[in-house]
Amino acid sequence: MTDDHLLCTACGARHAIADVPSKCATCAGILDLVLGEPEDRPVADDPRSLWSWAEHLPRCREAHRITMGEAGTPLLKAERLGARHGLRDLWIKTDSVMPTGSFKDRAIALATSLACEYDRPALVMSSSGNAGASGAAYAARSGKPIVVLVPRTAPEAKLRQIAITGAHLVTVDGPTSACCRLAEELARDRGWVNLTTTYHCPYGVDGYATIAYELAAAAPDVVLLPISAGPLLGGIVKGFARLRARGEQVKMPRPIALQPEACAPIARAFDEGTGIRPWTHAATVASALNDTLEGYEQDGDYTLSLIRAHGGAAVAVDDATILAGQRMAASLEGILMEPSAAITIGALDLLRERGIVAPDERVVAVATGHGLKDLSHVDITRDATIPPTGDGLSARLADAIPQI
Repeated sequence: MTDDHLLCTACGARHAIADVPSKCATCAGILDLVLGEPEDRPVADDPRSLWSWAEHLPRCREAHRITMGEAGTPLLKAERLGARHGLRDLWIKTDSVMPTGSFKDRAIALATSLACEYDRPALVMSSSGNAGASGAAYAARSGKPIVVLVPRTAPEAKLRQIAITGAHLVTVDGPTSACCRLAEELARDRGWVNLTTTYHCPYGVDGYATIAYELAAAAPDVVLLPISAGPLLGGIVKGFARLRARGEQVKMPRPIALQPEACAPIARAFDEGTGIRPWTHAATVASALNDTLEGYEQDGDYTLSLIRAHGGAAVAVDDATILAGQRMAASLEGILMEPSAAITIGALDLLRERGIVAPDERVVAVATGHGLKDLSHVDITRDATIPPTGDGLSARLADAIPQI
């Protein structure tokens, strides 16, 4: 019987999953999770649990499965938003309504469960905010201590979400890449599990693959994905590929990677036809995507290879357009995304203009983070007060909504 294990995508070295490793011990390459025989993987009854997809996940005893309802998110038709952008079949996969408000919960639920299954003493991770909030919550639920390393640019609302759990929050005077390096060193030196949701956490890819299983029946032509290093895109591709390998009649959607112009190492390499070069750190409203990939450029190269292999594209979007997309999704569909998630909506006109997405295609935008994560860019206009009378209210409404 074949056991679950990990294979290095660079040198082919095999690693035992019981060690819950982060990178290849031979060459520091990216590890890919390979599943063994499918028996002894009882499926959870709750479709909101990641373990409702247990047949596609590593073996983990039910007592060690850490779940808070991180699967089965709604897929919503966005007719008004689609019409605004010349798309007849636009959908939004709302992973923004996860337990901690972001898609990271899928990856963290799996990695934390494996830490429990194989009795690792503690958890560590680098995060710009969302993954840290997820890691802190799932660590608290599992009873394991966690150290979360964040760059000084991380939004305060996300830091509060981490801090309230009792996680050990450490702010690093440097970019996300410096946090990643420190997390890897700590995991290696102390035998902790690295939850960093780049490819440093190889189990995240299979956690994100569950999005593909949930989308398969919808048969999207295109999937729009906010990315930094890209394991979300890797998971979507792996999920659809696994279904096809099992003989299921599903098509592989084109993966479109979206990055902010202020930090777009993968989009730049795609446009130039080159490999990844690290980006110079700059501020962006899409803080969850602000990863320069310095020191682990191979992560970006791996994602880039998947984009090219499956007819996808990588596109950079400026901050003003990202914020316009955030407002558009909220005002036309009532779907509140943080800027990093709303990059998929902001990009729609650009994708149409470049011919990357066609009007009749079924397009799914994955909403990766809830708007309550970061509303710092939303202005509030407070009009002059009115007297507490019906006439005063009618006058104000006549000015504000004259058509009613």
